[in-house]
Amino acid sequence: MCLGVPMRVVESAGWSAVCEARGVRRKVNLALVDEQPAGTWVLVVQGTAREILSTEDAQRIERALEGVAVALQGERDLSPYFEDLIARPPRNREA
Repeated sequence: MCLGVPMRVVESAGWSAVCEARGVRRKVNLALVDEQPAGTWVLVVQGTAREILSTEDAQRIERALEGVAVALQGERDLSPYFEDLIARPPRNREA
C-alpha cells in the first residue's frame, strides 16, 4: 500500500520540483500534473506528484495523517482528526 502526502511546491523547474512538508524538502516529479508554481499543494506518492490539491484538501489530509499517527500510539478519541467524516451522514454501499 502506498500513502500520499500533501507537499507544497517550493521551487519548480519543468517537470521537477522541490517540495516541502513538515519541514522536510524532497525532489518531486511533476510529470503527471505538469509544472506548478511555488505555493501549489500536490499529493505526492513515491516521489511523484499525482494530484493538485486545494489548501483545504491538503489540510484535511494532513489532519487525517496525524489521526493515524495518534491512533497507532493508542489514542481512542480520533474525532478531532476526522471531523469531515464524522459530520457526514453515512452512505449506503450498493453491492
